[in-house]
Amino acid sequence: MMAFGTIYLDTNIFVIAFEAEDEISEKLSEIFGNIDSRPGARFATSELTLSELLVRPMRDNDPQAVLRYEALIRPSAWMEVIPVRRTVLTSAAFLRAHSTYLKLPDAIHVATAMEANCSHILTNDHGIKGQYALPGSENVLGQAAPLLDILRPDEPTLTSLLQSLAS
Repeated sequence: MMAFGTIYLDTNIFVIAFEAEDEISEKLSEIFGNIDSRPGARFATSELTLSELLVRPMRDNDPQAVLRYEALIRPSAWMEVIPVRRTVLTSAAFLRAHSTYLKLPDAIHVATAMEANCSHILTNDHGIKGQYALPGSENVLGQAAPLLDILRPDEPTLTSLLQSLAS
């Protein structure tokens, strides 16, 4: 079983969990389903996630979906919602300058995950790949900060995450 710290949730994870109907969406729904009863559950996302999630329901004139996402993407016992601060934007610019394949919203998500000290980012976006670190991200002892690792929402990863949350 993998060890997880705080896991950053990319926008597409919420889309898969609440709009898709397949085995992966069922696993994600299982993770979100009883999350309040799991004291070890630690997730984070950006306020940018809410903006991205609201586009389709607003386009489709679906006020129920708008309300569902607005209720979901808010600080809670299990999820920290990080504002898009100037420090995040500066870090996102650095990431884009050194990872030219990253689109700006993806770089903002990665920078937000790093600012929140997440160990992993759970994403289905294959434009987010590899490991990420920022310059000067050493701890007080001068040691390099841990890298941000990418998790994909596949069956083995989600099963491991569920097991981790259960223990």
